[in-house]
Order: sequence, then C-alpha cells, then structure tokens
Amino acid sequence: MSQLPADCLDEVFEYLEDDQSALFSCMLVNHFWCEVSVRIFWRNIWNYSVSNFSTLVACLPNESKEVLYENGIIISTPTSKSPTFNYASFCRVLSINRVHYMIEKLLKNQQSLISSQNLNNNANIIMQEICKMFMNQISSLKNLTILPRQYITFTYHSEIKDCLKNLSKLHCNSRISSEFFYHLSQICHNIQSLTIEFEEIISNGLTDLISAQKNLKCFSIILRGNLTYGDLKKIIPSLMTKLPNTLIKFDMYGECFYFSLFSLSFITNFKSLQELELTFNFTSDFRDFEKLHVTFPQLQILRFKYALPRVLLLIKFLEINGKNLKELHLSDVDCIVIIH
Repeated sequence: MSQLPADCLDEVFEYLEDDQSALFSCMLVNHFWCEVSVRIFWRNIWNYSVSNFSTLVACLPNESKEVLYENGIIISTPTSKSPTFNYASFCRVLSINRVHYMIEKLLKNQQSLISSQNLNNNANIIMQEICKMFMNQISSLKNLTILPRQYITFTYHSEIKDCLKNLSKLHCNSRISSEFFYHLSQICHNIQSLTIEFEEIISNGLTDLISAQKNLKCFSIILRGNLTYGDLKKIIPSLMTKLPNTLIKFDMYGECFYFSLFSLSFITNFKSLQELELTFNFTSDFRDFEKLHVTFPQLQILRFKYALPRVLLLIKFLEINGKNLKELHLSDVDCIVIIH
C-alpha cells in the first residue's frame, strides 16, 4: 500500500477525514504518506487542537511575529525551525470565532496569570494575524463562519479575492459591517448555503450580498430575541425578496418576543423548495401559516422542531403539498413519518 500513487492514497485518506487519530498515524508512516494525509488533516479548522494553533503561530510571517513581539506576546511553538509545510494553505473550512476561542485556550495554557482583559486583547491581536495569514495563503476557501463576537478586519487585496471567490458556504451575522458584506458581494457570486443570524442591528450590506448570489440552494435564518417588531415587519421580509429562485432548502429558527406578529408569506416566493424546516416555540408563531397554501410541487421534506401549526392548517397544507412528500417530522409530538 505504501507504493500506491498519490491520487489513490488521497482517495483512501478521504474516508479518514473525521478520524483525526488515524490521519495523524498515517502522517507518521513516511514522508510520502505525510504529504498526502497532512492536507486532509489540516482542511477543517474545527478539527484543530490547541497544539495545532501553536504550530500556526510558528507559521506566521516575520511581520506578524513582529506585531506579536511589539505587543509583548510570547507564544511557545513546537520548534524553532521553519515548519515543514505551509499548513495554513490547506484550510478549506474556516471559523473566525473558532480561531479566537482556541487562541484564548492557547494563551491560558501558556500564561496562567494573564488578566481577562489582556487575554482578550492578546487573543484579538493573534487572531487578526492568523486570519490575515489564512486569507493570504488559502487558494480557495469553501466554508466561512464569521460572527461579530470578535473584532476582525480584512484588507481587500488580490489574495483575498482569490481566497474567497469560490466560497460555497457562509454563516454570518446581520451586525457585521456593510463594508464587509459589500466586498463579499463583489467577490462571491456562487454561495450555495447561506446562514444569517439576525440581531437588533441589520447591515445594509446584506442586500448586496443576497442579490449577488446566482446559485443559492440552502438558506437559513436565525432570529434572535433582541430583534424589534419593526425589524421583523419591514426589513427582513424585504431582504427575502432578493433571494434567487434557485432555493431548494429553507430553514427558519425564531426566538423573538414579537415573532407571533411576523408574516411567513414571503416563503411563498420559494416555488422550488424541496425541504422546509420551521423551528418556533409557540403555536401562535404560525399565525400566517395559512398563507403558505400555495403549491410547492417539489417539496419532499417538512420539519417542525418544536411547536406545530394548528392541526386543520397543517392538514390543509399537506393536502396541497403532500403529493411528493417523503419525510414529515413532527418533533413536538416526537413523531417522524417516513413516507414511501
């Protein structure tokens, strides 16, 4: 097996993507195996350990290391030698928040007496430099999660465009600056899966981002409890009208106080839906469910996570849209119906 060509080994190692210990063992077999398996091992940032982030610090360019030095940040790295591989370039799934969380863990492990304020400040500085390295080194990022719990800025140069132009999955928050969404809308036109967490601040740049998508397949919205009635009544429905007609999966999670006053009628624009999931806490949140009694001819999966619409409304909906239904999930009564 050690004599297999690289493309065959790569196909075999793909099956080990979620088995980090097995991939690590493969990297220790010989240099050839290491070259093949290391790319898969470093593909997904959610699989990185604290020691992996220590290695990333060692990979930072000299100018970034100088920034850390000027701010009095000293991180012990596995070796003083140059890293064997350009590990950052292998990443295809990146979460900015995960970077911050793991950097904080790294700092706590190495600097046990650091104050909470200094911990956060230092973590922000290191995060900024590591993310800059990712954006400069990754040739084609596929999956990006960026929520506004940490401060992050990107300088929009040619390398950033190359990194993000093939982005296919994005999870973001409505509070992120309009500038960020505007630049994404100029670069990313083929996002296939988009999740937006809506809070009390809704960036104007979201319209640019949504309008720029040509092949969006899956769209999820999460409505946080600090939204106002005005946000629900006006801004969000108007954004939904910008979605392309390519949508086949729509998820909505609502935890808002005013949600029972919110209209679901915009869902009727998604004529090609194959999967619909609605997660609400109260039956009253389905106030406008009767407005969904239009035909969704391709609907195959219907899920309700908690509350259900009134029985008569649900029956009427199924009479119209149940012809091609394969799965009906009624989680409120712990029931999943598989339709053959």
